[in-house]
Amino acid sequence: ALVPSVIFGSAMVAVVSAGVIARYVMDSPMPWTEEGSRFLMIWMVLLGLSVVARRREEMRLVLFAVKFPLPIQRAIKLLTASAVLVFLLFLTYYGFIMTVNAKTQYVPSMGITMFYPYLCVPIGGALTVIQLGIQMSLDVLQWKTKRSPYDVDIN
Repeated sequence: ALVPSVIFGSAMVAVVSAGVIARYVMDSPMPWTEEGSRFLMIWMVLLGLSVVARRREEMRLVLFAVKFPLPIQRAIKLLTASAVLVFLLFLTYYGFIMTVNAKTQYVPSMGITMFYPYLCVPIGGALTVIQLGIQMSLDVLQWKTKRSPYDVDIN
C-alpha cells in the first residue's frame, strides 16, 4: 500500500498545482480540482494507514506503560491493539455499507459517483485490520522473550 499512497499523494500535488495555475495564471479555474485533491488525500491517508500499522509507526504514549512489569506491558499493548482492531472492524464494515449506498450519489464537478471516493474506507480499513492482526500475532509470539512489547523492530 506504500506505492499506491505515494501515487495518490503525487497525484494530489499535481491536481492542486494544476488548479492553482489554472486559477491564478490562466484566469480559468477548474472546478473539479478541489474535490479531486480531497479525494486523493483521503485515499492516500487510508491506504497509508496500513503501512503505518505494518511498520509500527503509529502515535502512542508509552511513557507510563514501560514503567510497569513486562506482563502488564504486554496486557496493555494487547488491550490497546484490540481496541484499535475493534474500531477498524467497525470502520471497515460501515465503510462498506456507506460505499454501496453511495452508488447513486454523484459528484457534479467530476461526473463520478461517490462510490469511488468512499471505496477507500473499506479497502484501507481491511488492509489495516490485516496488518494489525499480523502485528498482534507477532507480539503474542514474543511473549516468551524478555523483550518489552514497546521495543520496535522496523525491519
